[in-house]
Amino acid sequence: MAETEPERMSTRAAFADALPELAARHNVLVVDTDTGSVKPAPGMDYLNVGIAENAAVGLAAGAEHCGRRALVCTFAAFSVSRAFEFIKLDIAYPRRRVCVVGTHGGASGGWLGPTHHATEDLALMNALPNMRVVVPADARQAVSLLGQCLEYDGPTYLRLGRKDSPVFAGLPEPELGVPQEVRPGRDLALVATGPEILATALEVARGLAAAGYDAQVINAHTVDPEAARAVGRAVDADCRWLVTLEEAWTSGGMGAQVASALGARGIRWLPLGVSGFLPPGSHGALLEDSGLTAGAVLRRVLEFVDHP
Repeated sequence: MAETEPERMSTRAAFADALPELAARHNVLVVDTDTGSVKPAPGMDYLNVGIAENAAVGLAAGAEHCGRRALVCTFAAFSVSRAFEFIKLDIAYPRRRVCVVGTHGGASGGWLGPTHHATEDLALMNALPNMRVVVPADARQAVSLLGQCLEYDGPTYLRLGRKDSPVFAGLPEPELGVPQEVRPGRDLALVATGPEILATALEVARGLAAAGYDAQVINAHTVDPEAARAVGRAVDADCRWLVTLEEAWTSGGMGAQVASALGARGIRWLPLGVSGFLPPGSHGALLEDSGLTAGAVLRRVLEFVDHP
């Protein structure tokens, strides 16, 4: 069973530390958009094209067409919106082996405000056929899943957080597309994606246990429609209630994919995520305002299961 460790480390920092070795090992061209998240190193093919996300995606797609794997590092808010057409037509449509890395995912842009918050990225990337959409649960999983994205025979989107976030003990090694049951349970399933949200789900499960409910917790580190079908298979056969938690707009996000996969089972569903645009503020305050803290989620879940 996974537990939150005292240490914290951002998935972006773990990515930055691991990228030079992994890029050299897999012969990857790294295209940066002046994010400050990439540490160029000897043996790593690196290009910084500046704040030009469209050009970065097109360049990476062209390199892959010529036989090179490629990675594009951007701010999530800019890759999924400003460069969406290029990701759609240059990467997803021809199934290019390009990994698009979006930093500052969710509300982790904090005080930078709605221009830098990326709460629409899961829905937009999930809409693209062929795209694997990946949200590591912690810094360790970020490194493992980065390596798997660089080996994957197709396009991937890797969402990373900006600042220090929870790290988990007892979390199994991730496998792209395969959800992880991190706490068994039969009454209801809490399906969570991302570090802060998984930590919240584990705390909520303990609160539900005190109230007499046996809660299963599933880490959905891959959140695209194909992975959602795997989540559906992982939900306990006796589950009566489904709760999905994500640091994203719920329309089209992870929860919508999982609920669709489970639709035939008739399980009642409570989607929890970000609603509307967020003002500038600390990451923690924005999660609290969105009702994604453990106390707020526990109250919502208890109301949900107690009032059919």
